[in-house]
Amino acid sequence: MYLSSTNIYDIIITTSTLLTLLYASVSDVKSREVHELIWIPPLLISITLNIIQGTYSNIRMLAFSLLPALLIFILSIANLMGGADALALLLIGLAHPKFLLIPISFIALIVSLIPPIILMLSYLIINIIKYSSIFKEIKCINGVKSKYLLMFLGKPISIKSYLTSKFLYPLTIPKISGFHCRTMFSNDEVEEKIRNEILELVNKGLIDSNSKIIVTPALPHILFILLGYIVGILIPQQVLFNFVRKLFTGV
Repeated sequence: MYLSSTNIYDIIITTSTLLTLLYASVSDVKSREVHELIWIPPLLISITLNIIQGTYSNIRMLAFSLLPALLIFILSIANLMGGADALALLLIGLAHPKFLLIPISFIALIVSLIPPIILMLSYLIINIIKYSSIFKEIKCINGVKSKYLLMFLGKPISIKSYLTSKFLYPLTIPKISGFHCRTMFSNDEVEEKIRNEILELVNKGLIDSNSKIIVTPALPHILFILLGYIVGILIPQQVLFNFVRKLFTGV
């Protein structure tokens, strides 16, 4: 448990990481944007103090701790995750490269995935029970052909509600003869263009503003990573390690 450490270097690393993630979480919740420069000071602190302590001597441990950041970076290239999410996990991996059972970066990643998974399951249940008729009427003229896949990813709201919302993005983009269906949203510039195109169709009377489209939210994932980090530094890994060792070896 890192919070019980009396090593001044560990205390400084943990504190700077925690404060940075807290600041980034607030920014993510407010605007869904996190400035890249905020990661530089805690990264420099973590790298410098860990080098002084010789914490990076075990290359395998370090590489394993950095694996979550690499995975999220790859997903961010495909617009499945944000680049700031990868930077958050990179910071955690560089801050805490040593572990007994599982890297804190992996704990942070696993915990951060729980809210989105719960949200997806809740979408599926609600859509099956309440909105199945709406999904049956969706006609995907291009993009994703399986409209039922969208039942995991979003829920129906009126176009009017979408146009006045924040952090909601359409998975079924209305066209004159049907919908362009997709499973993810794009960057701000593309999404603003899509919003303007939908607004133009409404203003021309080509689509009804009360008709339904499927939308998905942009989640403040760094907040979930922060929660995972807190769980990671609170878990008494030494106690768990001794328990697992005794369970499998009897020693």
